[in-house]
Amino acid sequence: MVTVITKFQPKDERSAAELVDIFQKLLEETPRESGRIAYEVLSANNIPFTYYIIEKWASEKDLQNHAELVERKGYAAVAVGLLKNELNNIILQTLNQVK
Repeated sequence: MVTVITKFQPKDERSAAELVDIFQKLLEETPRESGRIAYEVLSANNIPFTYYIIEKWASEKDLQNHAELVERKGYAAVAVGLLKNELNNIILQTLNQVK
């Protein structure tokens, strides 16, 4: 299983609203993708207009397929243009081992 945490900090309030529109589309579309275990969009209570996507995928390949789909649909390019910082993904893999 692969877990990804992505932080989004939009340039301004208008950019935040556009990002939320993209997030809504992703929340509708992503559940139909193969290998998706979880996909959540969260906002930070104490940091206005800061968002996180936390997603879990069955494999690296499933994650890559999702990333390619987001690119093909143009969501990634639009989102990057709305951000004040470079997009930062943190990819985590579980260390749990079956004994």
